[in-house]
Amino acid sequence: MNDMQTEYHPGLFLTTDTANTRIQMAHRSGDSDAWLPTMLADFVSLASSLCEVPIGMVSQLHEDIGLQHPFLSFLTNGEIDRRNQWWRFPGQTGVIRSSCDFTLCEFAAQRPREVTEISDLRADSRFSETVLTTTPPQIRFYASVPLVASNGDVMGTLCVMDSKPNSLTPTQREALRVLARQLEAQLESRRTVQKLEEQTLTDALTGIGNRRNFDLRLREEWTRHLRNAKPLSMLMVDVDYFKQYNDTYGHPAGDALLTQLARVLRSPLRASDFVARYGGDEFALILPDTEENGAHLVRERIHAAVEIAKWPHSEIEISVGAATLTPSEMCDFHALLQAADTAMYSRKKNRSTTAHN
Repeated sequence: MNDMQTEYHPGLFLTTDTANTRIQMAHRSGDSDAWLPTMLADFVSLASSLCEVPIGMVSQLHEDIGLQHPFLSFLTNGEIDRRNQWWRFPGQTGVIRSSCDFTLCEFAAQRPREVTEISDLRADSRFSETVLTTTPPQIRFYASVPLVASNGDVMGTLCVMDSKPNSLTPTQREALRVLARQLEAQLESRRTVQKLEEQTLTDALTGIGNRRNFDLRLREEWTRHLRNAKPLSMLMVDVDYFKQYNDTYGHPAGDALLTQLARVLRSPLRASDFVARYGGDEFALILPDTEENGAHLVRERIHAAVEIAKWPHSEIEISVGAATLTPSEMCDFHALLQAADTAMYSRKKNRSTTAHN
């Protein structure tokens, strides 16, 4: 596609990186992050208009831009990439999220608050063979300003582009700088709000989600379960004989045990799974899109992780109850929670009876 003045079709946009190692882009959609696409569309549209070019984009280079549920790319080597791009092409009213090629933006990020401008990428040996230059949208002209937080984090870049060689006037360069500072302020504000919200949703002792966070997440996943007709599973975990542990080794030792257990519980989970301290020595895990067999597999992995972990005073045992709801079952999320809780106490009772006998 050579004429970028015509309406751009999102299906033509490249969504894999140069090594074809990016296998999935994921995001748990929700109202909490609905502000981002609208805000970015406005800034990108204004930047393109001020600079009189057809293409605009905001890149995310730092994981923290104030999102409650970050956009993730899962790579074939097992790593997670939190970088993203939001593009606006002629004919669009919003932005398209992609994760194509960060070569230019990473280069521009090395010059905080400076305008990086390259009139013709094909004539520049550093960038003539990049994905953005050689494949649709076949960028020729590129200009951008890094978005820098007050603590020095480079959050990303505000970019304007064209499919033919171009250049900015001094007035346009200054306008792009001013606009980037405005976007910095918006993202900085969102980061601050998000940090405050995280404090209210995080268990102070273990650093994982607290009960309030669990309740909110369960409602979100329940809504997604109904909308997508996917199974939803939950695990409830309780430390056996925790009172005796506290009485023997002291409450600081008990706190240390719970903190370490929180880390152990997270180890076998996917990025989409969720773990929270439900209360006292109880933990709750939410496993989206997970059938009954998958939930039992996670339970087995948790037991194995607990067994091989090095505990400071003595080995510990846990009781884990699992429950799964399929799309065909007509009940609410309270029934799922109750089923997992009942299963956990049933296992704890059986363990206690066996030990007594």
